Amino acid sequence: MTPQKQAAIVAAELGLDFTKTLLEHLDESSYIYSSPDCLILAVDAVREFGEDCQEEAVFVTLAVGNMAEFLEIDPRKETRKWLGFCRKNGGDVHWLPYQDLRKHPEHQVYMA
Repeated sequence: MTPQKQAAIVAAELGLDFTKTLLEHLDESSYIYSSPDCLILAVDAVREFGEDCQEEAVFVTLAVGNMAEFLEIDPRKETRKWLGFCRKNGGDVHWLPYQDLRKHPEHQVYMA
């Protein structure tokens, strides 16, 4: 099964409209990365906790496959501080230190 077909299934399981979600990522602050091994939809984000806000974050809206490819081609990979994601639609946001993910590929996130 292709990552695109798998992503459509995951989106449906999360209660997301895959086509609508894909189209929402066609702007300058969003990313769509598709390869034979993965599909990743992400947006530039700000991590907020209490009074503190940290820019240089990315939030993964939907991903299937190995995140390593995205981490390598991300145009802001050198300055990113956080990668955020949810395990379910409307669920808690989890934040991982972005540079740690890049330095330690064995800890990279596999989605789906």
